[in-house]
Formats: sequence, structure tokens, C-alpha cells
Amino acid sequence: MNQKTLSIDEQIAQFIANLPSDRLLQQAKTSAQIEEGHKARQTQILLAECWKSKWLVKDYYPVEEAVKRQEISQRKAELMYCCVNEYKVRWELCQVAEKYVKRLHTELQNTIPVEHFAGASAHSSYKFVHQASLRQYPFQSAYDLFAETLKEDADGSFSVCLEPYYAVPMKKWRKVGKQYTELLEQAENGTYPQLKKAEEQKLKTNLVWDKVGFSWIGMVLWTCQIEAKNDPLLRKKLLAYNDSLQEALSLGVTASRKLPGWAWQNGELLCTDKAGGIYRRA
Repeated sequence: MNQKTLSIDEQIAQFIANLPSDRLLQQAKTSAQIEEGHKARQTQILLAECWKSKWLVKDYYPVEEAVKRQEISQRKAELMYCCVNEYKVRWELCQVAEKYVKRLHTELQNTIPVEHFAGASAHSSYKFVHQASLRQYPFQSAYDLFAETLKEDADGSFSVCLEPYYAVPMKKWRKVGKQYTELLEQAENGTYPQLKKAEEQKLKTNLVWDKVGFSWIGMVLWTCQIEAKNDPLLRKKLLAYNDSLQEALSLGVTASRKLPGWAWQNGELLCTDKAGGIYRRA
């Protein structure tokens, strides 16, 4: 089928199914990295089928069938539904927000003072503002922006296995999830509350701040913090997105309670023991 004849929902399903990027998957060298890439692509393919089942095809239940075949757990099925729900409201948010993102990004090229930014704090936003100002705006449409956010998610999750060393302490991840969920609960009309210095530092510590870089979904959300108060439709879409993200984070935190920490070292997957101490080869 020619790409031009596909509906937007069909294009999105096709895009989801082809993540992580082939370019990135080709960088996998060890058997553990290759297996990780295969699992990541299979997850994306099932996510794409889940997207189709919700918005394109009636009486189609690919996720339930995968559970019956014991290919995935019931918990993972719930996470998948949360994920595609979040994708849907993210797409709706991007459709309204893209013109503001483009305008703000253009203004950043002329160096807006950091104090212009609302949110956790000017100091927290500076890192992203600075990185955003160094690149040209690359998108021709809201779909292009949305697709890039999906690509960043999938590529970012897989790329950690390509690092010489990358640790994922689950205890810190759960703390981040809980703190961000609380932040969303406190958001007023979609706008995040001002964090106290100690709360900001706690969030940075649990996020492993030096590993956090610019992202386009981050740019979308920062832009919304500025523009939502003046645009009722944008505010409505932001509130819906915050609700879906809060649901996904809450479910993710619950699902991770019994999971050990893990790390990648030179292409090998390492896991901690139940005590959460030493990383050992999986």
C-alpha cells in the first residue's frame, strides 16, 4: 500500500512497529545486545497491533491473545494499553502544541533569557533551553514532531545496552516515578508547581541528572507550561496528557516493585541479586 494512501492512525501504527531504529539495532554486536534489540522490536510490533485494535480494527485482540499464548504477562498487557493510550493523547497534544513549539524554538535561536521559562525552576530548564537553542527546528508538521518523540522513547530505551556501562537502579526509578506522579497531581490547569530547592535536588539525584539530555517531548511539555494558560484547547489537551502519563507512571511503579536493578557493561546484561547489591551477569 502506498504511504500516501494510509490514514494518520495507520501511519502511526506502521511507525511504531519499525522502532527502535534500524540504524540503532545494527549497532548491536554481542548476543545479549542482539537479543535485546529483538525483544525491543517485538514489543513495538505488539504495541502497533494494540494501537490498531483500539483505533483501526474492530474485534481484534492481539494483546489478549499474546497473554493467552504466555508470550507476555497480564501486567505487561496492562502497561501496553497504558502506553498506547498515552501515545494517543500525546498525538492530540502535539497537533495543538506544534505551532507553539516551532515558534518558541525559533525564539530560542535569538536567545531568550532563562527566566522566561515556567516550571520546576529556571536552573532546571536552562540545560534543555541551551541544548534546544543549538539545533535547527527540523519538523514540517505536527506528525513529524510526534513521530520523533516516539523514536526518542524507543531508541533511548534500547541505546543503553550499547553504552560501555549504564546502570539502572530500580529503587531510584521508582522514586522518580512517585515524585513525578505527585508533581502531576499538584499541577494546576496542567501547569507544574514550583519545586522547592530540596525537592528539585532530590528529583535530579534520582533522575541521574548528568544522563538527562534534550528531548522533543520535553520541549513540547515546556512549551505547554508557557502557552496553556492562554489557549483553552491546548490546556485541555495538556490536562488529558498529564492524566494519561500519571496513570502510566503509577502502573509502572507498581509493576517494578519486585524487579531488581540491572546494568549493561560492555554489551553484557548484569542484574543485582535480591538484596539489590552486586551486579551479576544475567
